[in-house]
Amino acid sequence: MTITQRLVLAFSLLALSLCALVAVSLSVISGFQSRFEYVQVNAIPSIKDLNKSISATNQLGLALYRHQTATDSAKQAEAEQKINTIINNIKSLNDYYMANDISSDEDKEMTVGANRNLDAVRSALPAFLAASRSHNNELSLSLQQSDNGIGAAARKMESDFTKQIELNIQIGDALRAQNNQIYSKTVWMMTCASLLVILLLGAFSINIIVGIKRSLTSIKDTMAEVSSNLDLTRLAPVLRKDEIGQTAMAFNDLLKRVSTTLLSVNHAAQSVSTGSTQIAAGNEDLSSRTEQQAASLEETSVSMATLSDTVRQNAEGAVQASNLANNANKLSRQNGEAVSQMLTTMDEIRCSSAKISDITGLIEGIAFQTNILALNAAVEAARAGEHGRGFAVVASEVRNLAQRSSSAAREIKELITTSVSQVEQGLTQATSVGSNSDNVGHAIQQVADLVNEIAAATAEQSKGIEQVHQAIGQMDEVTQQNASLVEEASSASKSLQEQAETLSRLVSTFKVNESVTQVAVSSPVAVSYASPVLKRPQLNATGADKVNWESF
Repeated sequence: MTITQRLVLAFSLLALSLCALVAVSLSVISGFQSRFEYVQVNAIPSIKDLNKSISATNQLGLALYRHQTATDSAKQAEAEQKINTIINNIKSLNDYYMANDISSDEDKEMTVGANRNLDAVRSALPAFLAASRSHNNELSLSLQQSDNGIGAAARKMESDFTKQIELNIQIGDALRAQNNQIYSKTVWMMTCASLLVILLLGAFSINIIVGIKRSLTSIKDTMAEVSSNLDLTRLAPVLRKDEIGQTAMAFNDLLKRVSTTLLSVNHAAQSVSTGSTQIAAGNEDLSSRTEQQAASLEETSVSMATLSDTVRQNAEGAVQASNLANNANKLSRQNGEAVSQMLTTMDEIRCSSAKISDITGLIEGIAFQTNILALNAAVEAARAGEHGRGFAVVASEVRNLAQRSSSAAREIKELITTSVSQVEQGLTQATSVGSNSDNVGHAIQQVADLVNEIAAATAEQSKGIEQVHQAIGQMDEVTQQNASLVEEASSASKSLQEQAETLSRLVSTFKVNESVTQVAVSSPVAVSYASPVLKRPQLNATGADKVNWESF
């Protein structure tokens, strides 16, 4: 039974008890009122009317005495008229009493007896009047005082009226005694009923109040313990099935749901903490690798800048060599035209040969430097890995051209040596010198072509190196940006880890029952970050490279 139903039942019983008490009280009061009204309306008026009859009877005796003592006939006539009036008045009073004041059958019989007494008075009146008119005082006095005359009839009528008054008084006393008896019974009954209602309702109310207080105290103690100790396993005892019991069950359901939620939050916080830790470790590893890559790119950029300057110098030297080769070609043509003047210009030829020897030495030195630069470029291309494959091909071609330039320079040097020896031999070898001059002209033309090719290749190489340098600069910039992003991600993951640990620490302050509350939480997946080992590019020293180096 709910509290509302119990309270409604208690107030209903109280209302029914009050209604019953009010009904009984109204019934008793109504009886009191009816009996009191009967006394007021019947008994008292009856006594008053009977007193009037007694008074009229007394007046009748006085009128009889006056008629007896009257000395003249006029006074006797007046007395007779008075006597008749009184008798008629008594008759009227008896008739009124019979019509309005009868209380019981006995009262009615007594009223009928009063009328008979009045008839007896009327029957005895003529004899008295006759004796009184004749002034027979002895007879008239005898009729008044004897037991058979008018006096006896008047006294009997007065006596009956007195008895009738006593009867009405007895009726009033009986009604008063009945009222007193009913009042005593009613007071006792109302007192007992009130005490019984008070005891029953008091016991019922105390039962309700004690039950409510005990349940509320239990819920209050449970809430206080949960609030002070944060113990979500402490459930409120369900002692009733009313609103308080439903409140306790709802509170227990709330604690279970809060426990489930806190367990979910705790597991999620642990998952976040584990994931953020792994992310932080991966970010630190990535940051380290990014820094190493940035350092490598910076070194590569510096090397490429140096290589670009060197190649630019090689290009300038190749242009100068091309100009010298063109000049040598021009001199060779002039030498062919001046074969006839070789004897006179031998000294000039020797000087020119010396200059050519210097030039070829310069070309040979340029070819040597070009070969070294090409070798360095091949080494750097090998270090660059996949990105330097094309550059390695260009470096190989440049090295081949440098070797060819070196071979041509050696041939020119040998030809010049031969030319000098032939000039020293004299005129006998002029023809041979002329033919050799033609050969020298062709060789110089070839050297010029080779030098032009070297210059063009060097220019292309310079452009390629410049592009590679720009690409490396862009890679360095992107790597720096990546490093900044990695640092930000690492900082964010550390902050996330700290927040997850804080959340887990806050949740751990609550005590929950994990054996009862089963929470399906996905376990954090351990993510392993492979840390690739940074390998510096290895120089592939093949047998061909060794042969080329040795030949160079």
